[in-house]
Amino acid sequence: MLNSKPNNSKYRQGNYKPTNINKVIKLNNKGGLYYRSGMELQLMIYFDNNQDIIRWGAECLCIPYQLTHYDNYDTKVKEHTYYPDFYYELKSSNGEIKRVVVEVKPYKEYKMVQDLNEGKLIIPEGNIKKMRNFEYDFKMANKNNIKWQNMIKWCNKKGYEFIIVTEQQLKMFK
Repeated sequence: MLNSKPNNSKYRQGNYKPTNINKVIKLNNKGGLYYRSGMELQLMIYFDNNQDIIRWGAECLCIPYQLTHYDNYDTKVKEHTYYPDFYYELKSSNGEIKRVVVEVKPYKEYKMVQDLNEGKLIIPEGNIKKMRNFEYDFKMANKNNIKWQNMIKWCNKKGYEFIIVTEQQLKMFK
């Protein structure tokens, strides 16, 4: 389990202390769960207060994956671990339990992965700064794509659902 204290001052971050602690898979040493964005906080509040959510956690799953690194014409495959943002169990009206893994991403980052998969990435023209930003975004999109593909395979084996929540889908979790 990761859920380590966040330290990026660009985002709204903190420690959420749930009301219904009996539903939480594991609390951190501060009696809560760390969130790394306002979107994650909104989901935590939803999971905590939704009566149909019977169990949930933040960064409580660890999924191994491999990532190829390129360095001066040298290719290396390295082992990594993916900690998806959330896992929850939802009890439906017929008593069936649905298990869901959630990744929270800004739409811009999700769209970049979609464009990468569809061959629709547009390389910006212009200055060095734009190119460097694009290079970083491209590397992150590639990394996210690999993580998500591994997550989908893992979930399919277990019978879980994997969803990516952006600002647009967040409206459903109120």
